[in-house]
Amino acid sequence: MKLRTRLTLAFILVTFLAVVALAMAVGWSTRSFFHGYVNDVNSRRQQVWAEFFTAYYRDRGGWSGVQDLLGTPWHGGRGRGWGPAQGMGQGMGQGPAQGMGSGRLAQERVILADGEGVVVADSYGARLGERVAETELAGGTAINVNGRRVGTMWLATTAPPGVLSQEDEFTRAVTLAIILSGIGVLLLAGLAGLYLARRIARPLSRLTAAVQGLAAGGYKQRLDLTGDYEIARLVAAFNEMAARLEKYEALRRNMVADVAHELRTPLTVLRGQLESLQAGAIEAKPEVIISLHDEILRLTRLVHDLQELSLAEARQLTLHQELLNLVEVIQRVMNFFQVEAEDKNVTLDLDASSESIMVRGDRDRLAQVLINLLGNALRYTPAGGRVGVSARQEGGDVIVAVTDSGAGIDPADLPYVFERFYRPDKSRTRAQGGAGLGLAIAKGFVEAHGGRIWAESHPGRGSKFTFTLPAPPPA
Repeated sequence: MKLRTRLTLAFILVTFLAVVALAMAVGWSTRSFFHGYVNDVNSRRQQVWAEFFTAYYRDRGGWSGVQDLLGTPWHGGRGRGWGPAQGMGQGMGQGPAQGMGSGRLAQERVILADGEGVVVADSYGARLGERVAETELAGGTAINVNGRRVGTMWLATTAPPGVLSQEDEFTRAVTLAIILSGIGVLLLAGLAGLYLARRIARPLSRLTAAVQGLAAGGYKQRLDLTGDYEIARLVAAFNEMAARLEKYEALRRNMVADVAHELRTPLTVLRGQLESLQAGAIEAKPEVIISLHDEILRLTRLVHDLQELSLAEARQLTLHQELLNLVEVIQRVMNFFQVEAEDKNVTLDLDASSESIMVRGDRDRLAQVLINLLGNALRYTPAGGRVGVSARQEGGDVIVAVTDSGAGIDPADLPYVFERFYRPDKSRTRAQGGAGLGLAIAKGFVEAHGGRIWAESHPGRGSKFTFTLPAPPPA
């Protein structure tokens, strides 16, 4: 089932349940309130009827003619006689039916029994002469005159067979109104659900098509930033993912090309030298053997670097950690580069906050990080420039920075300098022998120690590579 259909049905179902719950609550509340109101009105009307019969008995001295009174529509009122034709006499007050409507009187059944329990008046006329049981008499209203019970009356609102009472008509009208309103709300909910489902599903359908295109290799897939906030964020995330995949795909292709190139060069040299030796074109002199050995070392170094980088990225690098003085490691690496720096007329100095900055790590791996950073700094620093190394501890971190005064890195290249085989200036780097793995290996080694590394650069003013290592807890 399509998402659009499911959303629409879910919206209608939720609305239906809400309407049913609301209808039940409103119906129950309305019936309870209305029944309470009707009972209160009946109680007051029964009291009025009781006063009416009391006055009638006191005036007539008996129940003679009372049935005739109930058989004629009442138009009672002060100053009128008994009954609608002859009035009720002085002092009666308001008649029982006054203010209640003729329709109600037509549906109202009044039963009056005399002091002996015999029905002497019935507005329906069905129980005249019937003796009423004591239990039924107990539920009526007593008619007392001069302290003596002269009768009992009941007031019922039961409608005749086939005729609905006003209470039933009111309840039916309310129920019908609720049902019609519920049907109307469901129709509106269906239309609203369909509109919202289409609004939600349309960008998802476009996104699905774009993802399928991306999976098929269309890394240039992009979507417009339209729709609601969540959809816009999803589309933005997709565009960012597509851009990264496009970038990584380009890096992957470049990596394959670089690996092939790095392998092809020494293999070509080896093949040419060996074929020349085999053909007798050259002699197996020591310099030829040294050249072949250098190419084999180059191949070995490249394979070793790729293996180390793969282990670091897979977090499977084996570290021989120990508590060591990082300043000593830095100084040893700087001594290694001192001759090269002097040959290039580059100043190499160290700025450490202390002679002893302790860290827990693998001495050889950390030395490799410093070699890669210092090697790059010296490579891109012109004669007369400066390469500095600083080390200090701040809080729980040991911070090491390698700064050079070289040409700097273009801002567009800066986010990718730690990618494997990434070289902003490929021709220059390849000419200088770099494979583009040094910074990637440094990043992998630092992260394997629980630290992080980043680069800052200002074109024309040099670059700064900083990495942190967790400081050991105090003893």
